[in-house]
Amino acid sequence: MTGPVLHLCCGDSAAGVIRAGLPGSAVLVLRDDLAVGPLDDVDSDRPDARAAFWHAVFPDEDRAAIETGGTFVEQLAAESAALRDLPDAAAKIVIWHGTGAAEQLMLRRALWALRDAATPVEEVAVGPELLPQAGRRDMAAVAMLPPEDIATAAARPVAPERRARLAAEWARLRAESGGLRHHRAGTITTHPIEAHDGEILAALGPDWEPAARVIGRPMGTITGFFATDAFCFWRLRQLAAQGRAEFRGDITAMRRCETRRAV
Repeated sequence: MTGPVLHLCCGDSAAGVIRAGLPGSAVLVLRDDLAVGPLDDVDSDRPDARAAFWHAVFPDEDRAAIETGGTFVEQLAAESAALRDLPDAAAKIVIWHGTGAAEQLMLRRALWALRDAATPVEEVAVGPELLPQAGRRDMAAVAMLPPEDIATAAARPVAPERRARLAAEWARLRAESGGLRHHRAGTITTHPIEAHDGEILAALGPDWEPAARVIGRPMGTITGFFATDAFCFWRLRQLAAQGRAEFRGDITAMRRCETRRAV
């Protein structure tokens, strides 16, 4: 055991508020957005298929910035290894999660990694009731919590039957793979990667507009998971490759190009 308590969360923003609210705490950050892309090899020591997916999603400029911490496959393999080591990482694990698909999947993946461990596990569930200021009632994330509320957030033990059920869900979802995963009312469902292409196309008009402005529209309306700018920009590029959208300018950077509906 390396310490009495290890706090586990999804994303650097969530880690930042936990560290601000609980100075000196040990925090393990998982950065992979499990809501999108194939999961077949995500828990292996060489997740090449998942790394290839992320390599395609990010344009060259963004990819270079992300890979300063190692290639995609190296970073994903490091997360997989950290989860394999989780049963011996601390005397107690506290998993912080919101209602978004990525955080719910992280919860299930962590519980799968701990499926045979005797390590006590607690969870801090961040829902809309903790975030009265949130604009989207269907989405609540750990990163939305004010740091001053972190210390008083209620951590509750994860009951054995819940641990087993959610761990089994992870195994099922990983086997289903698919392209997208939505979380609604406690249930995670799998969908094709192009499930929201219609909403992205609907954001396009007949006139040229900055791509960053266009993708901001579906980001605000897509439900089931947090649709990032990187995901929406990637799908828009796929739609352009299909002849359904057009670009002009530097297509490797969303802020240096314009887009419109194909004419």
